[in-house]
Amino acid sequence: MKNKFSRILCTALCCAPLFAAAQTSERITSHQRLYQEGQSLFLQKAYAAAIPPLTSFIRQTDAEGNPVPDAGERMEAEYMLACAAYELKDGKSLDILQAYLDRYPDNPYANRIYALMGSVYFFRKDYDAALALLNSARLDLLGSEERDDMTYRLATCYLKTGNVKEAAIWFETLRSTSRKYNADCTYYLSYIRYTQQRHDEALKGFLSLQDNGKYKDLVPYYIGEIYLLKKQYDKAEIVAQNALSAHSSSMSHAHTAEMYRILGTAQYHFGKYHEATQSFEQYLELDTESDSHRRDALYMLGMSRYQCGVYSQIAAALGEVTTENDALSQNAYLHMGLAYLQMADKAKARMAFEQAAASSADLKIKEQASYNYALCIHETSYSAFGESVTVFEKFLNEFPNSQYADKASSYLVEVYMNTRSYTAALASIERIAHPSTAILEAKQKILFHLGTQSFANTQFREAIDYFNQSVALGKHNRQTQADAIYWRGESYYRLNRMQEAAANFNEYLSLTPDRNTETYALAYYNLAYIAFHKKDYPLAQSRFQKFIQLEKSGNATALADACNRIGDCYLHVRRFDEAKQYYTKAENMETPAGDYSCYQLALVAGLQKDYSEKVSLLNRLASKYPTSPYAVNALYEKGRSYVQTGNSRQAIATFKELMEKYPESPVSRKAAAETGLLYYQLDEYDRAIDAYKQVITQYPGSEEARLAMRDLKSIYVDANRVDEFAALAAQMPEEIRFDASEQDSLTYIAAEKVYMKGDIANAQSSFTRYLQSFPNGAFSLNAHYYLCIIGKEQQDEEAVLQHAGKLLEYPDNPYSQEALIARAEILFNRKQYDQALADYKQLKAKATTAGRRQLATTGMLRSAALMQDDIETIAAATDLLAEAKLSPELQNEALYFRGKAYLAQRADKKAMNDFQTLAKDTRTLYGAEAKYLVALQLYHAEEYTAAEKEILDFIEQSTPHAYWLARSFVLLADVYIATDKKLDARQYLLSLQQNYQADDDIQQMINERLEKLK
Repeated sequence: MKNKFSRILCTALCCAPLFAAAQTSERITSHQRLYQEGQSLFLQKAYAAAIPPLTSFIRQTDAEGNPVPDAGERMEAEYMLACAAYELKDGKSLDILQAYLDRYPDNPYANRIYALMGSVYFFRKDYDAALALLNSARLDLLGSEERDDMTYRLATCYLKTGNVKEAAIWFETLRSTSRKYNADCTYYLSYIRYTQQRHDEALKGFLSLQDNGKYKDLVPYYIGEIYLLKKQYDKAEIVAQNALSAHSSSMSHAHTAEMYRILGTAQYHFGKYHEATQSFEQYLELDTESDSHRRDALYMLGMSRYQCGVYSQIAAALGEVTTENDALSQNAYLHMGLAYLQMADKAKARMAFEQAAASSADLKIKEQASYNYALCIHETSYSAFGESVTVFEKFLNEFPNSQYADKASSYLVEVYMNTRSYTAALASIERIAHPSTAILEAKQKILFHLGTQSFANTQFREAIDYFNQSVALGKHNRQTQADAIYWRGESYYRLNRMQEAAANFNEYLSLTPDRNTETYALAYYNLAYIAFHKKDYPLAQSRFQKFIQLEKSGNATALADACNRIGDCYLHVRRFDEAKQYYTKAENMETPAGDYSCYQLALVAGLQKDYSEKVSLLNRLASKYPTSPYAVNALYEKGRSYVQTGNSRQAIATFKELMEKYPESPVSRKAAAETGLLYYQLDEYDRAIDAYKQVITQYPGSEEARLAMRDLKSIYVDANRVDEFAALAAQMPEEIRFDASEQDSLTYIAAEKVYMKGDIANAQSSFTRYLQSFPNGAFSLNAHYYLCIIGKEQQDEEAVLQHAGKLLEYPDNPYSQEALIARAEILFNRKQYDQALADYKQLKAKATTAGRRQLATTGMLRSAALMQDDIETIAAATDLLAEAKLSPELQNEALYFRGKAYLAQRADKKAMNDFQTLAKDTRTLYGAEAKYLVALQLYHAEEYTAAEKEILDFIEQSTPHAYWLARSFVLLADVYIATDKKLDARQYLLSLQQNYQADDDIQQMINERLEKLK
């Protein structure tokens, strides 16, 4: 029993390890099952199914938590998981593969993993990274199928990265070993040969793929393209037609578009222009994927349309061809020009020919384009920057043996006769060694026109020089000679050289063959004024009447002025009824000069002792012309009328009204003096004394003040109040004493005599000594006045300012206007515009003549404009423009400054009105800028059609002020850009770039816009 138990125990003890071993074996078997299951699924390529058991296998641990799998099995399992991630295109597969390599750097699968990682990069289209990894692997160690896949990808990477030589080697290698990739390799090898221009080899390869299901839709493009390159257009046409017929439904839009392009190219070369047009239009419609269409296709489309006579659509195609500087662009420009000619659009034709002529890619095309360009310029009279002259001269220099040379020479003479590019034409003529009579006649006209340009820009001396040269050429054209003499007279007249002016006007009248012109009438008008200023009133009257007889243009302002002057002539010889007749006629014309006519009628009534009529007329003047410069004198004359009719009270009231309204006017001191006299005559001594005191204190140094002091003395003597007069005289400041000592008087008179003899240096010293001896002498204001004049003559600004300042300490003295003029001019020249403006304002308030009022208003305008004080500028310009007699130069200046001020104040409509008036004459600088500004305002208002019209009109008119014309070209390009006419915009910019040579900001503007148009 014991032995039995012992055997049982021993058996138990022996079996215990076996039992334990049995349990362990069971666990290992379960672990192995996971591994084997995962491995089996992996080998069956059930990658998704393999991942869970393999993942569970890796995670197995024993009771103590230690990993169960051994290192070898774990490495194998993780390898399978990494490969599964790759095969399933897991987004993290690259990281998983890299992590595996990092964990097991010595694993036996490294070569394949590098290949797999390269493949991941390949599918991500990172060909450089793919190339590096695929080259790191030995592809020959891979399985045959995988080796071929990786080799294909390696070859493709070389192709994609531009290494076609290596790509070709690998494709060729693969094609020789792999049936799977035979067609692919053939395709890519053919493509490579195509890019290498080995067209026969490429064609053979592509032809072999025509029936291949994968490439049958692709290879017709290359086959057709190669046939085109080989100029086998019949074959290209057949290939394209067959492809479009058989495969159009399966081909992409881009591929279909290319087949239409190939078809159109073949048709074009066979002269089938209608069919070619349709094919190319299909190409454009379907080619939506590329950024730009092929230039050669667009060129052939444009040329096909040209051959079919569809001229309106040619520019749309050929315009897109002109992006390069080559023969294709040159020919495109030429035919665009020819098409525009067919549509009678010579402006666009001119610019197209200009661009064709600018290229030297094909000299035959250049010659034809140059001649057509010259003709367009000639026929349209276009000469923005002198092209009308230079284009023919340039053509003859570049193509002296051209078949068009003789015609170009004859046209050049016509250009000289009709051009507006006077400077360029004159320079061209000067280069001719032996000019013909016709060319000399042209030169005579050109010099005349240059003179009128200078005249319009107030450069009168320069104008005279041009007119002299024109006249000196003789009588090639008698009317031109006569006109030059007339305008030379006008230039002398503006320079106040009346004797020379009169001689020229008389010579013009005797020479001109055409006596029905406005100029002929104006010659008499100017001669009349010259006689009038010389006080030869009978002659002046006769010539003014001749002007009225000849004036046919209805110039009411000039006619009214002539009637006024005739009235003045009759008035000077005291023929009052005739004077009234002409003043009445002038006023009835309702011109700005009507106030003068009314005032003169009142004076005539007074001279005829019809004082009630005089008062009535003066009241009408005040009512009808409230801002008239004659309003001050009218009030004074009204007061005088009351004096002459014995109505002293009414006279005093009128004089007081005058002094209240116009206290700074010199006329007011006369009114003040007369007021004192009237009170004295009425025995109202205290009022008379007060009135005279006002004259003495307000108007020191004046004759009225001296008379007032004399009368004041008489009043006190008559009233037996001499002591009061003595006390009053003692209270007066020394500066306004009226009783000079003998030494005071003699010292001043001696200095004045020296000045009158013309001895300026000694006179200056004498007046200075007088002021040193009698700083507040009776004649101190007179001395300061003369020293101010001397300082102005010697251009001693400090002396002028010093003595003018002294004079203006008593602002109502007789010299205050001259002092204000002198000081304001210096302050203006020193750019102290605010102070100059204040002085000009004072001058305007004191002005006793229309001339001085105009001078003051002009000074106010210029000062305010330069200060950019828009409100003051507008007010001054408006006042100036209301003047009855205003020179064209001042009128233009006032309109310009007022227009700019209106713009700054955003009163655009008012600004436009002023600029439109100015823009009528683009010969002047103001007119040229105004023309541009009108167009600019229309552009900003998005009135593009109106802006375009304005600029084209400017270009047609031309101007000597090239900068503003160039700015208008740039603006026209902006207009065309805004209206999506980019071709037109580019044309104008290129034309400007080639013809405008000044060194300013225009070229930068051109370049900026051309860059945006690329």
